[in-house]
Amino acid sequence: MLHNVNLLPWREQQRKAHQQRFFGLVVLSLLVTFFIQWGLGFFVDQQKMAQQQRLDFLNRHIVELDKQLVELNHIEKEHQSLMTRLKVVEELQEQRNKTTQFMNLIPKLIPEGVYIDKIKMNGHQIDMSGISDTTSRLATMLDRLENSAALNEVEMHSIIHDKPRFGQKYQTFSVSFSFKPIASDAEEGNHG
Repeated sequence: MLHNVNLLPWREQQRKAHQQRFFGLVVLSLLVTFFIQWGLGFFVDQQKMAQQQRLDFLNRHIVELDKQLVELNHIEKEHQSLMTRLKVVEELQEQRNKTTQFMNLIPKLIPEGVYIDKIKMNGHQIDMSGISDTTSRLATMLDRLENSAALNEVEMHSIIHDKPRFGQKYQTFSVSFSFKPIASDAEEGNHG
């Protein structure tokens, strides 16, 4: 006896099952692909946000450093100004000390019988004129000026004999020299 087997409806059902499985896998693949892309997009967005935050932080830090640099430039200018003023004050102090030192030195260099009429100071250069009752006293004064450690470039410009003054005859003279103040031990202690 022959059995009648109908294979067509079974194949039809199998084909439908395969199609459903195929469509299910396609949908599943599409969903997996969508979630992977969404995940990658989310990751990239997070990285962009993190990078932007780093850039913002660096920009803020650069702005702060620029402000500090401007302040440092301003402080440096103030420092230069103060140093310039300090230098001027030191020069004035040196001038004041120079005059005092010179006036303290003069009595040691000028012998008795020599009288100073005029002293002109121009920086370190000093011009001095006066009278003397004898030429030998002028020679003594010139010798003291030349041997002084604080003076150099001593030049006697003129000696005029028998110039009447105060009812007597005197020798008038004109001398110039360069004065370099010698730092005292107290000043060296202050600077050292």
